[in-house]
Amino acid sequence: MATTVLDCTVAGVGPVAVRLRPLAINLLVGDEQPSYSFDLAGRLIGAFVDGVNYRRGLDGRVLRKHAGQEGRVREWLAPEQASEFVSGAYRLAQAVAESCGDDRLAPLVGWTDRRIEEDIAVFRQIYRPVSILPPDQYLALVLQATEGCSYNRCTFCSFYRDRPFRIKDPAELRAHIEQVRAFFGPALALRRSLFLADANALVAALPRVHAWLDEIDAAGIQRPGGIFSFIDAFDAGRKSRDEWAELAARGLRRVYIGMESGDDALLKFLRKPGTAGDVVDAVRTLKGAGVGVGVIIMTGIGGSRFAGDHVAHTLAALQAMPLTREDLVYFSPFFEQPGSEYEAIAATEGLTPLSWTEAAQQEDALRAALKNYWGAGSPLLARYDIREFVY
Repeated sequence: MATTVLDCTVAGVGPVAVRLRPLAINLLVGDEQPSYSFDLAGRLIGAFVDGVNYRRGLDGRVLRKHAGQEGRVREWLAPEQASEFVSGAYRLAQAVAESCGDDRLAPLVGWTDRRIEEDIAVFRQIYRPVSILPPDQYLALVLQATEGCSYNRCTFCSFYRDRPFRIKDPAELRAHIEQVRAFFGPALALRRSLFLADANALVAALPRVHAWLDEIDAAGIQRPGGIFSFIDAFDAGRKSRDEWAELAARGLRRVYIGMESGDDALLKFLRKPGTAGDVVDAVRTLKGAGVGVGVIIMTGIGGSRFAGDHVAHTLAALQAMPLTREDLVYFSPFFEQPGSEYEAIAATEGLTPLSWTEAAQQEDALRAALKNYWGAGSPLLARYDIREFVY
């Protein structure tokens, strides 16, 4: 299906170009600004207004991003601001649909404030908070086969502290899938891959994972981009290479491992279970089974005390992995969260935090060394800024 463009004139607004895309609907006012994007169910997903980028989550939150004097500024709109912004976008969408008179714009009609709130409430009923995804999976269809994190004691992470870890049985997942399908409707077209969540979902025993995949197949969930998930390195060894190969044959394309650092002393300080060697072994097993990997490195963590060994040992660990162009290495800047365990321990230990410039220099040093080491066969090296995440 190709993109169709409708040119409409809206009273009080002027000319609006409507782009009916295979996966979304875009409204471009005037000379392509402002612009608004909606999924095929009519949900606002993003906008660009007066040089500012807005991303709206299914939970109703709106993230605003724009250029500042010291780099990109990211801020969540207050609930009242978010509601006003979204309502304004839908008033425009309603007017455009009425002016164009094209039935294909029906999904944009009828989004009253009450309907918007009801839609958000349904999403929150179906999902526990979708706390984080890798950047290349921000538009995945998330199925929460598990809830929480099986470890959940790393000092720097608070993503899953609000829920105990539990593994859903096939019947629970079946019910979850039915709710998810009903919620997304035609907007499923935008979700090209499938992400098995929450953290460390693949720690589940192989028969359970196969049962989940059976339920997904039975529901007819399409996943042309493949299946993706997180795994802790020390849990990857719970499955043999042959068992990982079975999952690869059923569509598992890539798993993401938060190595954080190649320095075992820093990992111990962070209460991160396992060692850098465990990550290397896990990657070798997964790659040998035909499963791609995404390795996540934190920059700036550990402060000046660990800085030198963090870079040197992380570089050595990554170079020991059989990574290829199909894999990813993410550099995730560390953000100290007020009131976190890390903050308290770092203060007790007298840790001197790195400046943003020093943290960026760690990333630059790792990128340069890795590109030189791998050459043309380098995996994708990318930034993973957790402040950018919106689902």
